Amino acid sequence: MKIVFVGGWASSPNQYPQLSESARFLVPFTGFEPVDLPGQIAQGGEVLVGWSTGAHMLLKDCRHLFESYERVILIAPFLSFTDSFPERLVRRMISGMKTDPAGVVSSFHENCGETDPPDYNPADYASLVSGLEYLIFSKIEIPEKVSCPNLTIVHGVKDRIVRRKALDKVAEVVESARFIEAGSGHKISETELMGIIRE
Repeated sequence: MKIVFVGGWASSPNQYPQLSESARFLVPFTGFEPVDLPGQIAQGGEVLVGWSTGAHMLLKDCRHLFESYERVILIAPFLSFTDSFPERLVRRMISGMKTDPAGVVSSFHENCGETDPPDYNPADYASLVSGLEYLIFSKIEIPEKVSCPNLTIVHGVKDRIVRRKALDKVAEVVESARFIEAGSGHKISETELMGIIRE
Protein backbone atom coordinates (compact mmCIF):
# COMPACT_ATOMS: atom_id res chain seq x y z
CA MET A 1 0.00 0.00 0.00
CA LYS A 2 1.36 3.38 -1.03
CA ILE A 3 0.91 5.73 1.96
CA VAL A 4 2.00 9.32 2.44
CA PHE A 5 1.91 10.62 6.01
CA VAL A 6 2.25 14.34 6.78
CA GLY A 7 3.04 14.89 10.46
CA GLY A 8 2.48 17.71 12.89
CA TRP A 9 4.64 20.22 14.74
CA ALA A 10 7.68 18.55 16.33
CA SER A 11 6.60 15.16 15.06
CA SER A 12 8.93 12.31 14.16
CA PRO A 13 8.73 9.01 12.29
CA ASN A 14 9.69 7.40 15.62
CA GLN A 15 6.18 8.16 16.89
CA TYR A 16 4.74 5.69 14.37
CA PRO A 17 7.53 3.14 13.82
CA GLN A 18 5.37 0.52 12.11
CA LEU A 19 3.84 3.05 9.73
CA SER A 20 7.12 4.78 8.96
CA GLU A 21 8.60 1.49 7.74
CA SER A 22 6.28 1.50 4.73
CA ALA A 23 4.93 5.05 4.44
CA ARG A 24 6.55 8.15 3.08
CA PHE A 25 6.76 10.22 6.27
CA LEU A 26 6.91 14.02 5.84
CA VAL A 27 7.56 16.34 8.79
CA PRO A 28 6.65 20.03 8.44
CA PHE A 29 9.19 22.77 9.17
CA THR A 30 12.08 20.46 10.08
CA GLY A 31 11.64 18.39 6.91
CA PHE A 32 9.94 20.71 4.42
CA GLU A 33 8.54 24.21 4.08
CA PRO A 34 4.74 24.57 3.85
CA VAL A 35 4.94 26.08 0.37
CA ASP A 36 6.67 22.92 -0.89
CA LEU A 37 4.04 20.42 0.28
CA PRO A 38 1.85 20.36 -2.88
CA GLY A 39 4.85 19.40 -4.97
CA GLN A 40 5.90 16.76 -2.44
CA ILE A 41 2.60 14.86 -2.69
CA ALA A 42 1.48 15.62 -6.26
CA GLN A 43 2.30 12.11 -7.50
CA GLY A 44 -0.75 10.64 -5.74
CA GLY A 45 -1.11 7.21 -4.21
CA GLU A 46 -3.43 4.98 -2.25
CA VAL A 47 -3.67 6.73 1.14
CA LEU A 48 -2.82 10.30 2.13
CA VAL A 49 -2.75 10.95 5.88
CA GLY A 50 -2.32 14.29 7.63
CA TRP A 51 -2.03 14.74 11.36
CA SER A 52 -2.70 18.06 13.11
CA THR A 53 -0.55 20.72 11.40
CA GLY A 54 -0.06 18.32 8.52
CA ALA A 55 -3.83 17.91 8.22
CA HIS A 56 -4.21 21.71 8.25
CA MET A 57 -1.63 22.12 5.49
CA LEU A 58 -3.27 19.48 3.34
CA LEU A 59 -6.71 21.04 3.71
CA LYS A 60 -5.33 24.52 3.10
CA ASP A 61 -3.01 24.04 0.13
CA CYS A 62 -3.50 20.52 -1.21
CA ARG A 63 -7.21 19.75 -1.31
CA HIS A 64 -7.09 19.97 -5.12
CA LEU A 65 -4.83 16.89 -4.92
CA PHE A 66 -7.18 14.77 -2.79
CA GLU A 67 -8.64 13.16 -5.91
CA SER A 68 -5.15 11.82 -6.73
CA TYR A 69 -5.46 9.45 -3.75
CA GLU A 70 -7.89 6.61 -3.17
CA ARG A 71 -8.38 7.73 0.42
CA VAL A 72 -7.50 10.83 2.43
CA ILE A 73 -7.41 10.75 6.23
CA LEU A 74 -7.12 13.96 8.25
CA ILE A 75 -6.45 13.53 11.96
CA ALA A 76 -7.28 16.54 14.16
CA PRO A 77 -7.55 19.07 11.32
CA PHE A 78 -8.27 22.74 11.98
CA LEU A 79 -9.01 25.88 9.99
CA SER A 80 -7.06 27.98 12.49
CA PHE A 81 -4.92 26.56 15.28
CA THR A 82 -6.03 29.37 17.59
CA ASP A 83 -9.67 28.30 17.24
CA SER A 84 -8.98 25.98 20.17
CA PHE A 85 -5.40 26.63 21.30
CA PRO A 86 -5.10 30.26 22.49
CA GLU A 87 -2.58 32.49 20.74
CA ARG A 88 -1.14 33.55 24.11
CA LEU A 89 -0.16 29.93 24.80
CA VAL A 90 1.54 29.60 21.43
CA ARG A 91 3.45 32.83 22.12
CA ARG A 92 4.38 31.43 25.54
CA MET A 93 5.79 28.38 23.78
CA ILE A 94 7.81 30.62 21.46
CA SER A 95 9.17 32.51 24.44
CA GLY A 96 9.92 29.27 26.27
CA MET A 97 11.88 27.96 23.29
CA LYS A 98 14.51 30.63 24.01
CA THR A 99 15.31 29.26 27.47
CA ASP A 100 14.15 25.63 27.54
CA PRO A 101 13.34 24.30 24.05
CA ALA A 102 13.56 20.65 25.13
CA GLY A 103 11.08 21.35 27.91
CA VAL A 104 8.64 23.08 25.57
CA VAL A 105 8.72 20.22 23.07
CA SER A 106 8.43 17.60 25.82
CA SER A 107 5.48 19.39 27.43
CA PHE A 108 3.72 19.67 24.09
CA HIS A 109 4.09 15.95 23.42
CA GLU A 110 2.81 15.21 26.91
CA ASN A 111 -0.30 17.30 26.22
CA CYS A 112 -0.75 15.38 22.98
CA GLY A 113 -1.04 12.18 25.01
CA GLU A 114 2.32 10.90 23.80
CA THR A 115 3.66 8.13 26.03
CA ASP A 116 7.09 7.88 24.39
CA PRO A 117 7.94 11.35 23.01
CA PRO A 118 10.73 11.79 20.48
CA ASP A 119 13.89 13.52 21.67
CA TYR A 120 14.40 17.22 20.99
CA ASN A 121 17.09 17.91 18.39
CA PRO A 122 18.83 21.29 18.99
CA ALA A 123 19.39 21.57 15.22
CA ASP A 124 15.60 21.88 14.84
CA TYR A 125 15.31 25.00 17.01
CA ALA A 126 14.80 27.63 14.29
CA SER A 127 12.44 25.41 12.29
CA LEU A 128 10.30 24.67 15.34
CA VAL A 129 10.02 28.35 16.23
CA SER A 130 9.05 29.08 12.64
CA GLY A 131 6.41 26.38 12.92
CA LEU A 132 4.89 27.97 16.02
CA GLU A 133 4.75 31.32 14.25
CA TYR A 134 3.03 29.59 11.32
CA LEU A 135 0.41 28.19 13.70
CA ILE A 136 -0.47 31.68 14.89
CA PHE A 137 -1.00 33.18 11.46
CA SER A 138 -2.09 30.36 9.14
CA LYS A 139 -5.83 30.38 8.45
CA ILE A 140 -7.99 28.47 5.98
CA GLU A 141 -10.75 30.37 4.23
CA ILE A 142 -13.05 28.22 2.12
CA PRO A 143 -15.74 30.34 0.44
CA GLU A 144 -17.82 27.35 -0.68
CA LYS A 145 -18.26 23.91 0.80
CA VAL A 146 -15.80 21.31 -0.43
CA SER A 147 -17.11 17.89 -1.43
CA CYS A 148 -14.63 15.14 -0.50
CA PRO A 149 -16.28 11.71 -0.67
CA ASN A 150 -12.89 9.97 -0.24
CA LEU A 151 -12.12 11.95 2.95
CA THR A 152 -12.15 10.59 6.50
CA ILE A 153 -11.76 13.00 9.42
CA VAL A 154 -10.56 11.59 12.74
CA HIS A 155 -10.80 13.31 16.11
CA GLY A 156 -9.62 12.06 19.50
CA VAL A 157 -12.32 12.47 22.13
CA LYS A 158 -9.62 13.38 24.69
CA ASP A 159 -7.81 15.83 22.40
CA ARG A 160 -6.52 18.79 24.45
CA ILE A 161 -4.81 20.49 21.50
CA VAL A 162 -7.43 20.56 18.73
CA ARG A 163 -10.71 20.56 20.59
CA ARG A 164 -14.13 19.66 19.25
CA LYS A 165 -15.10 23.27 18.51
CA ALA A 166 -12.20 23.54 16.04
CA LEU A 167 -13.23 20.28 14.38
CA ASP A 168 -16.82 21.52 14.08
CA LYS A 169 -15.58 24.47 12.02
CA VAL A 170 -13.93 22.04 9.63
CA ALA A 171 -17.14 20.02 9.43
CA GLU A 172 -19.04 23.15 8.40
CA VAL A 173 -17.03 23.53 5.17
CA VAL A 174 -16.51 19.88 4.17
CA GLU A 175 -19.27 17.80 2.61
CA SER A 176 -19.48 14.04 2.09
CA ALA A 177 -16.63 13.29 4.52
CA ARG A 178 -16.74 10.42 6.97
CA PHE A 179 -16.12 11.29 10.63
CA ILE A 180 -14.53 8.93 13.15
CA GLU A 181 -14.06 9.51 16.89
CA ALA A 182 -10.94 7.89 18.31
CA GLY A 183 -10.70 7.05 21.99
CA SER A 184 -7.48 8.99 22.40
CA GLY A 185 -5.92 12.38 22.83
CA HIS A 186 -4.32 14.50 20.13
CA LYS A 187 -2.00 11.65 19.14
CA ILE A 188 -3.92 8.51 18.35
CA SER A 189 -2.22 5.19 18.92
CA GLU A 190 -0.45 3.45 16.09
CA THR A 191 -2.78 0.46 16.49
CA GLU A 192 -5.83 2.67 16.05
CA LEU A 193 -4.24 4.59 13.18
CA MET A 194 -3.24 1.43 11.29
CA GLY A 195 -6.76 0.08 11.78
CA ILE A 196 -8.25 3.19 10.16
CA ILE A 197 -5.74 3.09 7.28
CA ARG A 198 -6.49 -0.58 6.56
CA GLU A 199 -10.27 -0.27 6.64
